[in-house]
Amino acid sequence: MIIAVPSESAFLKDCVNGILNMPPHHVSRFSDDTLKNIAKIFDLELLGIYHESVQPEHTDFYRSVMWAKKFLPTPLIDTSLLRKLINKLGIIGKKTIPIHPDTYGHTVLAVYKKH
Repeated sequence: MIIAVPSESAFLKDCVNGILNMPPHHVSRFSDDTLKNIAKIFDLELLGIYHESVQPEHTDFYRSVMWAKKFLPTPLIDTSLLRKLINKLGIIGKKTIPIHPDTYGHTVLAVYKKH
């Protein structure tokens, strides 16, 4: 069995006002521990857990999220003027945000085998 789900280790957990990261689109994000526990609960062998890297089409989004995180907390919703100002400044500032090779993208994939 192969499943691909939103990753709790991804930068999406730090996204504020991200409508596509809220129900009904994403009801939850899955941690590696959760994926390991699925194997235990259903008597499966976990063959591997694989995290995607930040994809080229998400690099600008990643940098925007990390830029805002440098200055503000990360609640689910924030419509404050300060948030709007930081986001506007991020048009220039986000260019300074590096993407490390070990940074996780949106999705985690788990591969299981029935015992």
